[in-house]
Amino acid sequence: MRLSKSLLLAWAVGVAGTGCGSTDDGGLAEPDIGVGGAATGGAGGSATGATGGGGSGGGFSVGGGGPGDAGGASSGCQKIDFLFIVDNSASMQNDQAKLTAAFPGFISAIEATVNAGGDYHVMVTDTDAWGRCDTANPWKGMDPSSSLCNAYIQSTQFGECDRTWGAGVVHPAGAFASNQSCALPAGRRFLQQGDSNVAGVFSCAAKVGTAGHSSERPMDALVAALAPAINATGGCNQGFLRDDALLVVTFISDDTNYEDQGTPESWYQAVVAAKKGDPGAVAVVGFTPVGCGGGGKAGGKHWEEFVKKFPFNLHAQVCSADYVETFTQAVKLVDESCDNYVPPVK
Repeated sequence: MRLSKSLLLAWAVGVAGTGCGSTDDGGLAEPDIGVGGAATGGAGGSATGATGGGGSGGGFSVGGGGPGDAGGASSGCQKIDFLFIVDNSASMQNDQAKLTAAFPGFISAIEATVNAGGDYHVMVTDTDAWGRCDTANPWKGMDPSSSLCNAYIQSTQFGECDRTWGAGVVHPAGAFASNQSCALPAGRRFLQQGDSNVAGVFSCAAKVGTAGHSSERPMDALVAALAPAINATGGCNQGFLRDDALLVVTFISDDTNYEDQGTPESWYQAVVAAKKGDPGAVAVVGFTPVGCGGGGKAGGKHWEEFVKKFPFNLHAQVCSADYVETFTQAVKLVDESCDNYVPPVK
């Protein structure tokens, strides 16, 4: 572990004022982080380090063994795959802005403090296959008369992967989106360490806009993004998911309804299966509406339950004024999970 507390503090202080404030924030508690060598209650139990739900409580606790404790096997990750799932529905403009404000400091801290910070992939996907708008293809949206369907999305020809569920976003379009083809390297829908202007291109991709489908389904997007076919040769996400890399999933949604297919357990099982059955190969950061108020039958509790199934997890409130503190904690989470990871033997 190469974690520098002074570096993290300097980053947090330096960028704390850059995020866009949320109109529904109300003096929120610190994010709730759980870290451990194994989850209690077996696979799918609550994380040992969790200290309560809804982003309240908090503290940073570490359980389980350190590097090399797994039966003498060589441990510690050398690679990290970061998957960001960003809600692109009508209410998400400010939350996307908070994400893009916090990301440059986050990825710089990863590079400076995490052992595998020199070999990472970063991919963004949104929460639907296709959204509201008709396009020049022509593709038909679910609400093409919406004011969120701007002239750009209506007049643009997109690639087939742009409407494939779980595919990396490279061409965000619609109201409050980047409305351009982002400068990802040819043939890739993800960034990797060493690419030019990683933070800037991430910002382009993560501004997925607000013209997405009104049914927000980040868990369905997650399962789709990790499916074997989409990551295989010829798939939209070819090359992103590596068997011997730590997977770090971050999802952001403010939807208080339960619209994903499946259950927290089925999503957990799908993610673990994508990492060869090893829950310790995954760290999950979830920004949900738990504790933010608002209607809806679920209130984000189903997503909180999913997050806390993983040994390495961080649950935070999507309505926080900015995301700097959460991503400061996320660097610690990634560092600890990387140190404890045992890559599969080839």
